[in-house]
Amino acid sequence: MTLEDLLKNPQVAQFVAAHHLSADRGLLENNSSVLSDFVDQLAHPLFPDYRPELVLLDGRIDIFYQKTTANPQENSLRIGQSASLFKVSFSDFEIDEQRNQALIAAINFAETYSKTKKFHKGIYLWGNFGVGKSYLMSALLNELAMKNIKTAFVNFSALITRLNDLQMLEKQRLIRRISQAEVLVIDDIGAGDLTTWVRDNVLATILDSRMNDLRPTFFTSNFDMKSLEEQYLAVARGVSEPIKAARIIERIKFLSNPIEMGGKSRR
Repeated sequence: MTLEDLLKNPQVAQFVAAHHLSADRGLLENNSSVLSDFVDQLAHPLFPDYRPELVLLDGRIDIFYQKTTANPQENSLRIGQSASLFKVSFSDFEIDEQRNQALIAAINFAETYSKTKKFHKGIYLWGNFGVGKSYLMSALLNELAMKNIKTAFVNFSALITRLNDLQMLEKQRLIRRISQAEVLVIDDIGAGDLTTWVRDNVLATILDSRMNDLRPTFFTSNFDMKSLEEQYLAVARGVSEPIKAARIIERIKFLSNPIEMGGKSRR
């Protein structure tokens, strides 16, 4: 999007007029990536219950977030999460023999982490489509958000799509936000068009950061870890790089314990 296109946005135009910036072409051009990020967030909010606002700070333009409601998800980052999962809880989760292990592990994590705030391994939750993996992980994050813990739910395919629409500076900002979330769920890893750039500069970067900072991380997938490595991570657009795939799997193993979730599809 060109600067001229950005200036046509009513909220950008209002900000420029309010701060008398129309004549300061250099400042607007230098901050065009921030304006682009702002316009994108108007259509695709990063934080539920917060709205982005432009501010002029020390001669540069930045984005601040204004609280709109008193909702537990105000501390949350959500990318690609279904709106139907925004308020689900553990009590809504249907219990059966093939799902109990995952439920118990999630409840134990929520209870332990909210008390200690110390690193505990997350869960690599895998199983067939529709058995409730994303539902359970959403219930976990909602429970943590109620206790003022900053969380992030990032659907991997939606993240890839989102990154494709951003300029490099905005890509880096978003990757950093995900990396620094206190507790992160990477949902449906193994879906989406994997490129070497996404694997090596997005996924590996996020996992490296979280491993180094000891930040709890959860995953959902239709693949078990071995299949994820061999069928998804090892070959990106026809390029076979099994060593890079193995390194990512080692990071996933450091951050999480695998649990299979069975049962019938609930979709």
